[in-house]
Amino acid sequence: MKCEGALLDAAQAARHAGIAELTGRGGVLVLAPHPDDETLGCGAAIAAARASGRTVTVVVVTDGSRSHRASRRWPAKRLAAERYREACRALAVLTDGSGELVWLGFEDTQAPTRAQARAEVAGQLADLVRRRHITALWSSWGKDPHCDHAATAQIAAALHRHCPQLLWFSYPIWGRFDTEIDSGSLPERTRLRLFDSTCHKLRKSEALSQHRTQMSDLIDDDPDGFVMEREMQAHFIGTPEIFIREFSDATRP
Repeated sequence: MKCEGALLDAAQAARHAGIAELTGRGGVLVLAPHPDDETLGCGAAIAAARASGRTVTVVVVTDGSRSHRASRRWPAKRLAAERYREACRALAVLTDGSGELVWLGFEDTQAPTRAQARAEVAGQLADLVRRRHITALWSSWGKDPHCDHAATAQIAAALHRHCPQLLWFSYPIWGRFDTEIDSGSLPERTRLRLFDSTCHKLRKSEALSQHRTQMSDLIDDDPDGFVMEREMQAHFIGTPEIFIREFSDATRP
């Protein structure tokens, strides 16, 4: 399986960034639409941030409970509980047990879309940013073709309006592979960064393997349930992580 996409092509010309450029001087807040997105999109950078002495807080927006809707052995409540445990284990691998997980608990595919609801979540996260001396925000990309990814990007935008001092980068996941996205929807090349995951490749691979409900045949009674193909897992583990510099209206150059 060859992974292709307009963003992947554009990113080939992007410059590499060190972890200090992505984090600033303080801690990192990662907004993940689902448990496993944090590892897929920026797991190596999370590991690098922690290795450099920065704190890492991962906020998981939805519970991931709808990935295997037809499973009788794994109904939504049980699946959500397992995905929480998987996220905890993965973050522990990436941060040597020092990362903090915040579980917002919205139902899968139900990340808040109303402006008021997003503002309420953003307000809560702004308090967290101030308490933990966070200087960087990493979120899903707003053009990822999934409703929860887009909604999470909007939460990030609302949070950035509260805290415009934050360095804000998005990490594309499914948007990497969009072959039909037009050139006008791609970020300017000057906003693209690559993070070399080589030094943290094994740790990222181990963290991804903790998400067994999504990466293995653990749930075997729903033939239509989501399981990421091994070739795609290898892509996320073995290629540089893509970051896109983002701005809210108040900080746009």
